Amino acid sequence: MADDKPRPSKRRRTDTSAATGPDSAEPSSAPLRPLPPAVLLVSLPALLAHPPNHKYYIPSLVLSLTALRKCLTLQGLSPEIECRAWTGLAEVGMKVISGGLSQDEGHPWAQGIEAEVEKAMSRGSIIAQKHPSLRPFKLHLSLLQAQLSQWQRKVKFARNQLRKLLKSFLPGDPPHAIYSVHLAYINLLVSPSSTRTPNSSSAPSSPPAPSPQDVHAALSAAEDMAGVANSKGHKGVVLLSHVLRLRILVAANMWADVPEALQVAEKVLGLSYQPSDTPKPRKPGGQDEFISFEDSFEGAMVIHLLIIAVVFYTHIGKAAEASPRLSHLHALMDSGVLDKFPDGTVEIRMPKSAPVVLQVTHPRILFLLTFLASATSKRDPVGRKPKRKVFAQAGLDAWDTVHDSEITFALWAGIGDVEEVEQRLARIRADLLCELIALSIMRSEFGAAEENLNALIAHTRTYDIFPLFAARIALHHGHLAHALGRSTRASQCYHAAACHSEPGDFVYVAARASNFALRLGLEQRGRGALDEDQDEDASAYDRDMVDEGMSIAQECKGMGGTLEAVGQVLLACLSPEILVAKQHLKGALNLATIARDNHLRALILALIASHYFHTAGDHALEMLQTCEQLAAGLGAPADKSKLDPNSKDTVAPVGNAPLGLWVGERFLELFRRAGKDARVHKQLVRNEQLAKAVEDLARRGAEDHEFAKTTP
Repeated sequence: MADDKPRPSKRRRTDTSAATGPDSAEPSSAPLRPLPPAVLLVSLPALLAHPPNHKYYIPSLVLSLTALRKCLTLQGLSPEIECRAWTGLAEVGMKVISGGLSQDEGHPWAQGIEAEVEKAMSRGSIIAQKHPSLRPFKLHLSLLQAQLSQWQRKVKFARNQLRKLLKSFLPGDPPHAIYSVHLAYINLLVSPSSTRTPNSSSAPSSPPAPSPQDVHAALSAAEDMAGVANSKGHKGVVLLSHVLRLRILVAANMWADVPEALQVAEKVLGLSYQPSDTPKPRKPGGQDEFISFEDSFEGAMVIHLLIIAVVFYTHIGKAAEASPRLSHLHALMDSGVLDKFPDGTVEIRMPKSAPVVLQVTHPRILFLLTFLASATSKRDPVGRKPKRKVFAQAGLDAWDTVHDSEITFALWAGIGDVEEVEQRLARIRADLLCELIALSIMRSEFGAAEENLNALIAHTRTYDIFPLFAARIALHHGHLAHALGRSTRASQCYHAAACHSEPGDFVYVAARASNFALRLGLEQRGRGALDEDQDEDASAYDRDMVDEGMSIAQECKGMGGTLEAVGQVLLACLSPEILVAKQHLKGALNLATIARDNHLRALILALIASHYFHTAGDHALEMLQTCEQLAAGLGAPADKSKLDPNSKDTVAPVGNAPLGLWVGERFLELFRRAGKDARVHKQLVRNEQLAKAVEDLARRGAEDHEFAKTTP
């Protein structure tokens, strides 16, 4: 409340000679003492620090370097101040080097910074070596030296430096420094070429995969770190080591070891799941405790773990295992867990020690990656609003929404971190477009597929990532041409996709399998056109073709549930024995059913029905009915009342028209056998509609082919 009679303000005491003892009511009015120049100069970099996407980031680097250089020219520096100055000069210099500023002619102030950084590391290490109290500076400078060696492509030298450092720890060394060295060594093993080449004019490429020897060394290093953490009782580091092990296994495609590592990591976090269609995650303590994580580190680890688990179970085709983990992931995202580490850094708290600061995947990436993982895990394209399409489109909408918003970075981040986040976000958008393209082709929505293909090409060229997606773009073009009946172009696109992908990866095997399946279809069409009086052996597959198909089917093994099922289908088509073919088709149907891939399941049901068509008509009829439902659902419009009659997707209302017509012709023959005249008449009308849709589809394919020939 305001005072009606405020007291007059007292004058500030100007007589500094008067003593103010404990009995005095007046507080001490001694003026603030100015900081020594050395302390002020060595402290300026921390005061001037800005995140790398700040407009004053580069001026802050220039001023920080100037302050540190000025500090080192002063006389009579204490060992601690001098060591701090050399270490700060090395830190700021590494920011300049890693950001590519030292090799940019537009920044003359950064020229020759490499030699200055090496000198700072050497002088700082010498001072720290002489004074045991400055040993933490020695450890930190050794990490910076290894980082510089890695940037200079001296990978072996950097590894030897870190190995020696791991063996030189003393009992009194702080835990956070010890774990930092372990993490740096693991990172160097799994990503030896992770540093960027400054101002490179070449297009970005995927980093080379580490050798099997490096992968096993990284796994062993993660185990060693877990052993140290267990001996000291640091449970957070133990959890981190399990998540690191899981990431290393997935990155190295060591799928056989992933289930055990995933189970151990989930057990450490106290997570358990029940496979089901609509799962509910369980954890001791209740649902609220399961969803909410107060600690940012634990929340970040759970998100990473769940994304890896969803991707893994989707890859091996176990949709029932992926579904509950995806449900938990969505619950975490809705709870706002990403707000706990907005700049992508978390801390592992240590008793009686400084925390271990970790740079995890940026929350902006995790946010969009959740949409991508959701779209990928939902394999079923059947229905009016398939979840795969819903998640993919929602991810693209979210990308457009957050694209222009500012990204939060830590103060110690560099320009390379900004570029890496931007590149990853651009790749996620390209992956989401790929999901929409694949779904549109499966649902016979060819107009949408073409539009998204054009958008994908434009996007990848805008962000200079086209070489990374060239093989997948060619594969999508091949599938689109295949669906439109343009076999020549489809074969060319499949060949291009195989040539632009790495032998043995998913796109390479998928392109080869698709091309071979196309050749099988054309061969079968030729066999059906043979005269009945010709010898039956004349229509047999060529031995070389059979060997090639067997080889491709073998490559499909271990490539995930979808390609494994495709390999079984190829083996069934090549097998001369009906019983063996049925066994292969049964195995393929089981894989497609577990993965909930109804697009592939429809094809497999049609192939199985053809084997029972002449011997067990009732059994064939049941499978054909299921196949017809799936074929009709592959392109069902979201709203019949809003269907545009002028749309290019003329076959969308009838779903997969070629498959539907094939099934309808088999229905017609079975109904005629049974003497069901009413069903025959109804089926004839339906077949006429499907035949017209197939004709429109063939006409569209021919028009696209003529347009492609006339377009320069």
